[in-house]
Amino acid sequence: MRWILLLLALGAFALAFSTKSSGFMGFCLVVGLVAMFAAVFAFAAAKIEATSRPDVTLLTDKDISALRASVRKAQTPNKSPERADGRERQPSEPQPPASAANS
Repeated sequence: MRWILLLLALGAFALAFSTKSSGFMGFCLVVGLVAMFAAVFAFAAAKIEATSRPDVTLLTDKDISALRASVRKAQTPNKSPERADGRERQPSEPQPPASAANS
């Protein structure tokens, strides 16, 4: 269909440039522009359809619920050990040496 629209647009433009009637030229230009607009969108839709994933690969409600549950379980706050200045230790901070912790 997209190729037919493209050929229709080109044919309408050819007729518009070769006619001597201004009314027919206006009609052909409108048909050419509409057909060209539709052809561009048809080519874009075909490209999107060709590169999109099938619906089978989408997650189901059961999968989404399981992922949410695992994220909630992972986010439960574990009491992290405090530093000497009373602030909680960040996961990226190194552990203090064993000799410094005992003194």
